[in-house]
Amino acid sequence: MGCKTTEVSIEQNHRIENDEENPKVEKTQYQKLVGKLIYLSHNRPDIACVVSVVSQFMHDPRERHLQAVDRIIQYLKASPGKGLLLKKGENLSMKVYTDANYARSIVDRKSITGYCTFLGGNLVTWRSKKQNVVARSST
Repeated sequence: MGCKTTEVSIEQNHRIENDEENPKVEKTQYQKLVGKLIYLSHNRPDIACVVSVVSQFMHDPRERHLQAVDRIIQYLKASPGKGLLLKKGENLSMKVYTDANYARSIVDRKSITGYCTFLGGNLVTWRSKKQNVVARSST
């Protein structure tokens, strides 16, 4: 409760990778924190992407990974009112947005793709996923 706050959950263009030089942290504590953040990300799509990044290191968490989790918690403290808001509207049009980043992961050079679906202006589904294979082209 006494931690500092931050306005963003992760720095822009920040890359978290496997870092064998950083000291290990307690695995069960890291897994519990990330598990709670995964659960919370169902109602907070603003943290879904960064939570998926830190969840990739649950098998061998390091100090740098725990610092990224701490930053997410600081962001959550600074933005308690954010979350999904479903508004009643007359228009039930559906809009879908999708994007991918080409070979962005430092660890395995795989791309991450994602989409979000809006119904009547309300966010109803979203997903981001690391692709199964290394893409040779983004076309």
